[in-house]
Amino acid sequence: MNNAKRNFYISTTGLDIPTTMESLFHKNANVNFHFNRILFIHASCWTLFICYELFLTYYSSGRLEPLYIYLFYYTINIVFFYLHVSVLNFTFREKETNYIKGILFFLLLFGGNLTIKFFSKYIFESAQPTLLDQVKHFKAFLITNLFRTGYFATLATFYWAADHIAFYRKQSLEAEKNQLQILHEKSEIEIRLSETRNAYLQQQINPHMLFNSLNFIYNSVHKYSPEASHSVLLLSDIMRFSLEATGTDGKTTLKSEIEQIHNLIEINRQRYDEPLYLDVQIQGDMGKHDIIPLILFTLTENLFKHGNLKVKLHPAILRITVTEQGELNYFTRNLKRAKSDYKRNSSIGIQNIRTRMNFAYPEKYLLNLFDTDDFFETTLNVSL
Repeated sequence: MNNAKRNFYISTTGLDIPTTMESLFHKNANVNFHFNRILFIHASCWTLFICYELFLTYYSSGRLEPLYIYLFYYTINIVFFYLHVSVLNFTFREKETNYIKGILFFLLLFGGNLTIKFFSKYIFESAQPTLLDQVKHFKAFLITNLFRTGYFATLATFYWAADHIAFYRKQSLEAEKNQLQILHEKSEIEIRLSETRNAYLQQQINPHMLFNSLNFIYNSVHKYSPEASHSVLLLSDIMRFSLEATGTDGKTTLKSEIEQIHNLIEINRQRYDEPLYLDVQIQGDMGKHDIIPLILFTLTENLFKHGNLKVKLHPAILRITVTEQGELNYFTRNLKRAKSDYKRNSSIGIQNIRTRMNFAYPEKYLLNLFDTDDFFETTLNVSL
């Protein structure tokens, strides 16, 4: 490991571990606080419940059993209470509801509770009763403990139901809150969309004024220079193409894009007194396929903007072909202008092209730019 990597590792370790440990400490502290709070509430409620029952027992009979007997039976009943809650949770799980297993577990739990209480009587009673007394005591025991165990089962059921009602109500409130948040966000989006549409309608005024102005310039210049007026007409056609609406998929016909490239070439030929050397070859049925607009146009514009097309020995090359399967191949090669520090690879136009292509043709295109000392090449392959 070199020094740079070692320093990075030490710095990362020194920063991240204490942060992570501190986060875990606070998380565990919150969990422990929540658990202790619930434990205190349950213990307090059971204490009040037991005191209430003992008070009623003493008030009605005037006496109490030894303390260890109450501790034993209340422990059994409280354990039964929480086990019954667990059985209900198991029976009515969210992903799977199993009534048969739930009933079997409840009967097993209920019977186990009665069995423990029945045999505990022989532990707490020192005298051995006769068979007749055992039968009488069993009947009395069965009636009393069936009611008692059922009583705690009912308490556990109500506790479980109340807990789940509160849980589902909380979920319902959260769902309602999320729904309101979605509606609020949707309303904001609709407002922004309305503002965008209004801005678009306002912006349409400028193109109309621009085209009217170009039409006036065309009519005025045509009297003195037919070549210049023709360039104005070509420029107007290019601008109209860039502003006109596309299809629902945001694309235009490949034929229309190629027509604007021809307009661009003709305008640039008329701009200079010297001839421009450009070898153009366009092959394929351009009317059968669509493309997002101004991609090929922008790449071709860079050819004139940053290339030297005045050297006859090194003419610029423009090749556009499209196959029957819709495979588009675009290639340009041009001599660089002298003393140009322009980095075409990182230009805004190229970045915008990549962004639009990533959205319209994800993993369906390949754009390469080759920059040498004297020449620059552009290759675009895309499945339309």
